[in-house]
Amino acid sequence: MANTVCFTGHRPNKLNGYNPKDNSELLFKLRDIIVDHIENKEVYTLISGMALGIDMWSARIVLKLKEKYPHIKLVCAVPCDKQYSKWFQTNIDEWHDIIEKADDVVYVSKEPYTSWCMQKRNEYMVDNSDYVIAIWDGTKGGTGNCVKYAQSKNKPITTLHPKTLLIT
Repeated sequence: MANTVCFTGHRPNKLNGYNPKDNSELLFKLRDIIVDHIENKEVYTLISGMALGIDMWSARIVLKLKEKYPHIKLVCAVPCDKQYSKWFQTNIDEWHDIIEKADDVVYVSKEPYTSWCMQKRNEYMVDNSDYVIAIWDGTKGGTGNCVKYAQSKNKPITTLHPKTLLIT
């Protein structure tokens, strides 16, 4: 049976900055968690919300893992039209590159950014997943809201603390 996992996690300002190299230890741990889900939980589909930080970095990890696990699929759950409208050009270019390489792209809303679109995207991802991987430090915010929603839906959640690197 093929299972699905989605990712939720902090933006770069709550991590070690915008450069993935400055978050390499965290991203290696995340990769290990993803591999565990593929190999031990029969995960086939992986959903990224395509925000800066953990979302796009997890998508990049999945795309790289497709070399070893060609059966896995990356789905990009885009919260709204022009999600990237206030980003730097390098981040916009990366977003488009990931979208082009994804196996499927779902626009949760076709509207421009609204105050509710990110939460609706999170609900879509959780509702369409068997598992959740959260890179979360326990604080309030979008990631915390997504974790709380996943808990309300009784989804198994693997949490990786971005600073201590403890997995729960």
